[in-house]
Amino acid sequence: MTLEQFLQDYYCKVDIQNQGNINLAITTEAIRRVDNIVVDRVKTNYDIQDMSQKIGDSQTAISLMPFDWEKVVNHTKRAHIDYFAQRAPIEDYYSLDRQTNFDISSFYQ
Repeated sequence: MTLEQFLQDYYCKVDIQNQGNINLAITTEAIRRVDNIVVDRVKTNYDIQDMSQKIGDSQTAISLMPFDWEKVVNHTKRAHIDYFAQRAPIEDYYSLDRQTNFDISSFYQ
């Protein structure tokens, strides 16, 4: 399946839930446009305290790649799309390649 075929037949919906200041759950669903049925779902959980510590550690002067919660969420969304791209499969589409596929907003509705 091509990327265009996937986007014509499906869209994605992301849900981000802060679960009691303990976990951050990011769930992405692939939904068929014809009948709005969820055909696949992927979920990632982050321990908020652990990830906050890692984010803090990345903000030092010697850190090669500083990151924040926005970058964590955006990378997770890309990883979820990559999962769907492999499951469909979508030919020659690599969502984790930010240089080739800078904008992933077309997946989301």
